[in-house]
Amino acid sequence: MDIVRELIQNYGYIGIFGLTTLEQFIFPVPADVFVAIGTSMGLSLNHILIYVLLAALFGSYIGYFLGKWLGLPVMRWLFGQGRLDKGEKFIEKYGMWGVIVAGLTPLPFKIVTWTAGIFEMPIGRFTLGVLLGRMPRYIVTGYAASLIYKTKFYASTEMSAVILGTLQGLTEFLPISSSGHLAIAEHFLKLPPTIAATDLEIFDIFLHGGSLLAILIYFWKDWINVLKELWHMITKWSFSKNTLAAKLILGTIPAILAGLMFGGFIGAQLRGLRTIALALMLIAFFYLYAEWKGKKNDQETVGIKKSLIIGVAQAFALIPGVSRSGATIATGMFMGLKRDAAAKFSFMLGGIAILAANVYALFSIRHGAVMPDMTFTLVGTATSFVISLLSIRWLLKFLQKHTLRPFSFYLLIVGAFILMVF
Repeated sequence: MDIVRELIQNYGYIGIFGLTTLEQFIFPVPADVFVAIGTSMGLSLNHILIYVLLAALFGSYIGYFLGKWLGLPVMRWLFGQGRLDKGEKFIEKYGMWGVIVAGLTPLPFKIVTWTAGIFEMPIGRFTLGVLLGRMPRYIVTGYAASLIYKTKFYASTEMSAVILGTLQGLTEFLPISSSGHLAIAEHFLKLPPTIAATDLEIFDIFLHGGSLLAILIYFWKDWINVLKELWHMITKWSFSKNTLAAKLILGTIPAILAGLMFGGFIGAQLRGLRTIALALMLIAFFYLYAEWKGKKNDQETVGIKKSLIIGVAQAFALIPGVSRSGATIATGMFMGLKRDAAAKFSFMLGGIAILAANVYALFSIRHGAVMPDMTFTLVGTATSFVISLLSIRWLLKFLQKHTLRPFSFYLLIVGAFILMVF
C-alpha cells in the first residue's frame, strides 16, 4: 500500500491511470483504493474519475486480449477444444452478467477479463459489461470519498456530460427507464454551477437525440423502406394500413397528443424521486405479467391495431420512471408478439417519438427557452450516440434467448432503495 501511495503522490493522475490499468488484469489492489487515496491527497475528483474510467476500459482490453492470445492456446492444450466449446456456450449465455457483477463487486476483475478473452466473448458485449459494472462502482466510490474527505463532488462539465450521456445510451434501450435514471443521476451528481437546473430538461432531450441518431443508423435499411412507403402514400394519395410507415405514424400519435396535453404537468410535478421509484416498481410488475402471459408468443408481424395500442403504452413513458422501450416491448408481448419483434418495432417507434421531442426542443429554444452549455450538450449527445449503438445491438440479441425478468428485479430493487432512502 505504501508503494501505491508513493506512486500517486509522485505521479498524480498518471499514477492513478497506470495503477488502475494494471488492476484490471494483474494488480491485486482494487481501483477504489486509488480513488480514495487520490481524493485524500487533494487531487480533483472529477479528473480522478475520468482517468480511472479510461484506465478501466484500457486495462480490461489488455486482459481480454492476453486471455485470447495467451490463455486460449494454453487452455486448449490442457483441456481440449470440446470443453472449451462448452465453456463458450456458458459464457455466451451468462458472460455479460458475470462481467457486470464482477465490475460492481470486489471480485478480482482480472479473472473476468482473462476469462472473457479465453472464451472469445464478443468485444461489444464485453465493453458494455465493463461500462455497466465499473462506472457506477467508481462513481459511488468517488462520492463516498468526497464525503469522507469533505471535498466537493462537482464533476467537470465534460465529465457530467459523459456520465449522463452513458446513462441515456444504456437506459433508453435497456428497459429500465432513461428519464428516471437521468433524473436520479441529476439529483445525486452535483453538476457544475454553470449548469442551471432549468437547462436539464432541454439537455435530456438532446441526449435522446444521440439515441435517435443511433436508431437511424442501426435500422437504416428499414428507414429507407419507410421513406419509400411515405413517398408512395403522398404521390398516390393513398393510405395503406399494412405498411410499416402507417403503423409507425399511427403508433406515434398517442405520445404526441399526451405530450401536448400533459407534458407541462408531467415535467413540473412528476420528476420527484418517490414518484419515479413508484413508477419503476409498477413497470417492473408489468414486465413480469407480460412474461407470464407471453410465454408461448410466436407472432412477428405488428398489425395496425397492435401498433396503436403499443403507441398508447409509449405515451405512458412520458412519466419519468416508466421505460419507453420496456412499456412498448412488454405491451407487444402482451398482445402476442415475440420479444425481439416487439423490441425492433419499439425502437423504430421510439425513433419517431424522439424526433418529435427534439423538434419541439429546437422550437422551444427559438422561442426563449434556455439553451444548455454547448460543450455540455455536444459531449453528452456524442456519448449517448455511441453507447446507444452498442445497447441496441446487445439488447436485440439478448431478447432472442432471455426474458425481461432480470430487468424487473433490478427495477424493484432500485425503486425500493429510493423509497427507503427518501
